Amino acid sequence: MAVRIELRRDAGRIDPGRNRWIRDRQVARVLGPPDPMAVAELVDHRGQVLAHGLYSPESRILLRVLSTGPKPPPADWLERRLAAAFAGREGLGFSHASNLASQVTTGYREVNSEGDGVPGLVVDRFGEWRVVQITTAPIAARRQAILAWLSEHAPLPGGQILLMADSAAAREGFAAGLEIHARDGLGTGPSALEWREHGSVFTAPFRAPSGRAEPSSSAPAVQKTGAYHDQRDNRRRFAELVAARSVDTPRVLDLGCHVGGFSIAVAAACPRARVVAVDQSATVLEHLRRNAIANQVSDQIQTVAADMFGDLARLDEPTVAGPFHAVIFDPPKIASSRRDLPRAVKAMARTLSRVLPRLANAGVIAVCSCSHHLGWDELERAVLDASGSIRMARIARWGAGFDHPIAPGHDEGQYLRVAVYQRR
Repeated sequence: MAVRIELRRDAGRIDPGRNRWIRDRQVARVLGPPDPMAVAELVDHRGQVLAHGLYSPESRILLRVLSTGPKPPPADWLERRLAAAFAGREGLGFSHASNLASQVTTGYREVNSEGDGVPGLVVDRFGEWRVVQITTAPIAARRQAILAWLSEHAPLPGGQILLMADSAAAREGFAAGLEIHARDGLGTGPSALEWREHGSVFTAPFRAPSGRAEPSSSAPAVQKTGAYHDQRDNRRRFAELVAARSVDTPRVLDLGCHVGGFSIAVAAACPRARVVAVDQSATVLEHLRRNAIANQVSDQIQTVAADMFGDLARLDEPTVAGPFHAVIFDPPKIASSRRDLPRAVKAMARTLSRVLPRLANAGVIAVCSCSHHLGWDELERAVLDASGSIRMARIARWGAGFDHPIAPGHDEGQYLRVAVYQRR
């Protein structure tokens, strides 16, 4: 049976090309069964068909738009969009061939939810394995079809890891879980994920604490997929800034270093650089040290176990005190809603106020936000509140890499912001 979602008379002007999420408060009634497999029809209060989309019966986001206008998407829309996503990556230089030895980068995003027209599906590749993350009930209902398509059209030597996180499952009303689909049929996943990024080799713990804690909590967050592919190109850009320094030994502080993406990129690009890498997770710091050894830069990187939102007392020790010619400030998602913004900006400013005085003249700092609600204005406010009499000039703004496309009009898809400043 078809599902028809009728908007309220007072829902306001809805442009499905921009308003790709329809929330329960905008809806007058839903006709049809609560079936997440349905491609629902969206109509206004006059009965005019505006769009078709994926229906989440138990979510506050009832509909995620697939297509606009009266014509529904074709029956094989899912297969078509998966094929288009992979073809798009090929067109950007990301090879999906199973011959790993010929690839410089084997860690990247293969499918990016709304950006690839498949709301609720994120697929990340890590060398021989891929991690398939599902965040909505309609995609959870289609998971077997998705896994089958990936296995047939883009097989990898290791296999696939299906992850349905507790938080998403609770919001959307599907069963959480973790499934290993190994190509050898044994059903055992990797002890660590391994991949290459711009020629450097990395490993990361699978579903281990990332060490990135929110300011209000001492408990580490959980990094679902092992790495942050969205920062890959920013790591290279930042490393180039450090390598361009004319000082004999550029000193770099990496706050929220995780498994060493920024640290190792800097060390590889600038053999003269010395990096202090800070994270509160012993697990990820151990992986960072392994990655540094694998890339022959271990003598350039010193690790420090500390909470980036704590007192950072260890940075007062002479060997790690600075001054620094470059700093990365890369916190976790610290604003889940607009209500969190004052607290988040205050927490960022508090840490930055301790870091900015350690920045050498003409030194650069990359201030990152992976929270959709914490935008450019909030990043600027945190830097202003922290800088005091220190004069800072913004020199760049970066976002996620090419493998993280954003659908035009889908503002929620833009979450990563990196503002780069220079001390003057």
